[in-house]
Amino acid sequence: MHLLSQWVNRRDTQKLLLLVLTIVALLMMLRLLLSGLTNQQIQQPVSFKPLPNPASSAQQVQVGFYPINVYGLDISSNTYYLDTYIWFKWKGAIDPIADLELVNSVDDWGMTQKLGYEKPQKQPDGSQYQIIRVEGRFFQPFSLAKYPLDRQRLGVTLENSIYTSKDLVYLADQKDSGYAELLSIQGWQINGWEMQNLAHNYPSNFGLAVPDLAPYSAIRYELLVGRPLNYFIWKLLLPLIIVLVAGWGALLLHPSYVESRIAIPFTALLTIVFLQQSYSDALPEVGYLVLLDKIYALSYLLIIATIMETIVTADWAKTQQSEAIARVKKLDRPFLIAQCTILLLGVFLLIKL
Repeated sequence: MHLLSQWVNRRDTQKLLLLVLTIVALLMMLRLLLSGLTNQQIQQPVSFKPLPNPASSAQQVQVGFYPINVYGLDISSNTYYLDTYIWFKWKGAIDPIADLELVNSVDDWGMTQKLGYEKPQKQPDGSQYQIIRVEGRFFQPFSLAKYPLDRQRLGVTLENSIYTSKDLVYLADQKDSGYAELLSIQGWQINGWEMQNLAHNYPSNFGLAVPDLAPYSAIRYELLVGRPLNYFIWKLLLPLIIVLVAGWGALLLHPSYVESRIAIPFTALLTIVFLQQSYSDALPEVGYLVLLDKIYALSYLLIIATIMETIVTADWAKTQQSEAIARVKKLDRPFLIAQCTILLLGVFLLIKL
């Protein structure tokens, strides 16, 4: 520490050090803000488009979903297990269940589909009705850009593998669909559900000499889930803030305690590194910064700034002159207030971007 204090003794070196620190701070803040605008979001594949008005000759099938259990949600493999009822109501000669395909299902050998009735039931209005219970593993690309405030869509897409939208159209039963009242997912809260009528265009003719270019009708059901806010505040953000505040405590010490003023923020820096490692181990490898990564990057910037401030002021306090001590104190208080303001404003902006 003594050699380090000697190194910053010269006034020109101090000015250069502060200039470099300011430039680095501005660049890091700019990078953090821009990264919030460039994160990739998981979107519906372009081959799926909203279903246009169905052809008058197409057989229309009402489809409803009612999940009763979701488990095994695995962010690292982008999969989850779903146990749901799916029902079909239709008028016409085509059986909409015979060639049914669950587009995003995984491990077909483990998928179970149990019919509710041996034969479709005829309804008073002349339509046919069948219900099936489906349980299996489904693939869903997850975006972690907003982790741990991320919101995910647990989707199931079904379509007919034989008939195109010219012959058969699936339409969402928005009235009776939903999810079981007791359905819960550990570590997540359910925010609702959505259903979409889609048209699936395949860019291949699958080897047919005269391909049918009409799209296939599809239905997508999505369960909207998100992580609880308390998980972010109490388990992830609060420990980080406690360590930062402990590091800033160096600025409240008397300037004569030079070694302690420098050692405390260094200890806080190492603690922040271990805190980041603890949550990173639970996440899969992704090619972008998640929200919590950006908050930690901001924290690194602030704690490094604290270290540099204590180093720069070390020589001032070493003289033990009252004017020098007063000068350090005059710098410490505004510096601490500025850091707190930057942290609060930075976290707010990173969450909103």
